[in-house]
Amino acid sequence: MKTKTVAVPRAPGRPRSEKTRKAILKAAYRLLKRHGFEGVANQQIAKEAGVSTATLYRWWDNKQAILLDAYLERTRELLPYGKRGSPLARLRNYTARIALFLKTEDGRVFLRLMLAIQDNPSLRKAFYENVFLPRRAEGCKVVLEAIRAGELPATIDANFLINLLIGPQILPALMGQSLSVKQAGLIFDFILKSALCQAII
Repeated sequence: MKTKTVAVPRAPGRPRSEKTRKAILKAAYRLLKRHGFEGVANQQIAKEAGVSTATLYRWWDNKQAILLDAYLERTRELLPYGKRGSPLARLRNYTARIALFLKTEDGRVFLRLMLAIQDNPSLRKAFYENVFLPRRAEGCKVVLEAIRAGELPATIDANFLINLLIGPQILPALMGQSLSVKQAGLIFDFILKSALCQAII
């Protein structure tokens, strides 16, 4: 009696090479810095990375997805909330790091992204889901830790507090007038004092 051979189906597509993925994202980020989100095409990314456009389409849905991945790969570790120190101290340090970040080349890429998403609904949606929501969740978690530690009043709205700490720095930066670390510290102190006074009332 012959043994029946069962064919094992092949996985669709070629497995993603981590080395190639990083090369593509580095190339995409270099182009992003030079040309902005609207000035980069998939063909340019492929040429810069030394791969075919078919490779890009096999791993990403569109150009926006590649550029957002490139942005995340580059900036993921630049603005951590950190794990050392009290929750309130970590929030203060984060506020200061934003001031420093916005003055860097990476910060300028972020500001170009802020402008690009205004006229690109698909890019805005991708940014909201892949960048904004995860980062906001990290910030709100630290605020809740500060509340549990008794450093902030329980009446504080975590999401609103993060808006107050970050928002006042973004607008001046978009106008080419990024705040200093000292000014960012003054914003933090003013907001914290207001929050504590509100709790007393």
